[in-house]
Amino acid sequence: MINRTLSRGTIAALATATAVAVLAPAAQAVTAAAPIAPVAHTAAVLPAHLTVDGYQAYLKKNWAKGGRETSAAFKKLTPAQRKKFLLHLEDRKIYLALRNTVKGNVGHRLHIVNSYNQDVQLVTDVTSRIAGDKVATATLNFTVSERIYGITVTTETVTVGFETRGHAKNKNAHAKVTLKNVNAAIAVKASKPKAVAKGAITNGSTVWTATPQVRAFGKKVVKDQLIQSAVTKTGKTFSARLTNR
Repeated sequence: MINRTLSRGTIAALATATAVAVLAPAAQAVTAAAPIAPVAHTAAVLPAHLTVDGYQAYLKKNWAKGGRETSAAFKKLTPAQRKKFLLHLEDRKIYLALRNTVKGNVGHRLHIVNSYNQDVQLVTDVTSRIAGDKVATATLNFTVSERIYGITVTTETVTVGFETRGHAKNKNAHAKVTLKNVNAAIAVKASKPKAVAKGAITNGSTVWTATPQVRAFGKKVVKDQLIQSAVTKTGKTFSARLTNR
């Protein structure tokens, strides 16, 4: 007669073998899937530098946003100038230098040109006027631009408008922003503009964020742009600034 009773040692051995058999496929699946993880990190890698062909393709994609005229001007540069042009575009220090603080009187245009180097100019413009309508509407535009070989590559503008109501309290302030950017090294976006009127003083402001599109540019840059106007019985003035955070 066959004894069908198993010893405790036999039962333990069978349990261990069964556990190994069950776990083995799972362990193989984890091992096979492991090499896939790094692939997700390579998709967002930026190109190291701008290239002439890549920049011309970028301008064609932005044909109606300044690309057409920029392409025509870029093609007129010598090969050496084109190479330097791209190096200037991806130079973070130049974009950081795109800033200024100015003041003046409403109704008088302000135009300042600063040379960063022999190739690059940084230009500041403020235009302002008070209309002759019944609420004496004031409009001020504050613009800072970067030019390379005379080609404007980035222009950031804040415009503020408000009712002065004959030098009484300013009311109904509103602001807007305007951007022209054909610098393929950065993508520039503005925050929603703010307009605040308090007494005889009105502010128009925005925040610009420049996100790198090539590794050579380095970290992103954030800028604050503000124009402020004070319209009183004794004077009509403005102050404006574009600064880095």
